[in-house]
Amino acid sequence: MLDLSLFFSKELQIFSVFGNTMSLIELLGTTTGLLCVYLASKNHILTWPFGILTSICFFFLFFQIQLYSDMLLQIYFFGSSVYGWLVWRKKTGIYVKIQSLGKTKNIILLFVMIFGIYFLGQITSRLPLWLPSIFVKPPEFLYWDAFTTVGSIIANFLLAQRKLESWFLWVFVDVVCIAIYFLKEIPFVTLEYIVFLLIAFYGCYHWYQEYKLNRHSME
Repeated sequence: MLDLSLFFSKELQIFSVFGNTMSLIELLGTTTGLLCVYLASKNHILTWPFGILTSICFFFLFFQIQLYSDMLLQIYFFGSSVYGWLVWRKKTGIYVKIQSLGKTKNIILLFVMIFGIYFLGQITSRLPLWLPSIFVKPPEFLYWDAFTTVGSIIANFLLAQRKLESWFLWVFVDVVCIAIYFLKEIPFVTLEYIVFLLIAFYGCYHWYQEYKLNRHSME
């Protein structure tokens, strides 16, 4: 009988490159994640089903390497992927146009992020105290991990709402993720986020061009 716990284990290694091993769960999460972000940069609705698969894989991966904020983030990603799938296409089959938040909402968003980072950092720092049988080790990179989580939540929500600022925020999140995952010695996920960063730059450009086109068509 198939042992599903083994399937989701980081210890199930499938190949090695230059001394770095790749687990099955890391390979699946990386592959579906790349497809998800690339399709999002192309403004394609199939980004969301791939996002669902990615969130499942990374939930189990991040739990095993004590990045608890990132682990909890995958629960949000799962729900937001379902939400985004519904929002991106209306019942009429017409896509929602790309828009900008504007200066005032961006300032409010900044303060929300700062509060969210502090709050999540405080919560995850206490997980080993509240649930010691589950969270055996303390979290690492506490507030940086919280930043990537809060930033990703906001960026993904803005992406689902087709807001231009989502891609600019993704750039900052990807830079911090690259540093954390490199230090945590998960090289394939690190490489994935380098690709994510490049796609985020492309997404900034592609969405901004479409945003300008939409704005001019309304004038």
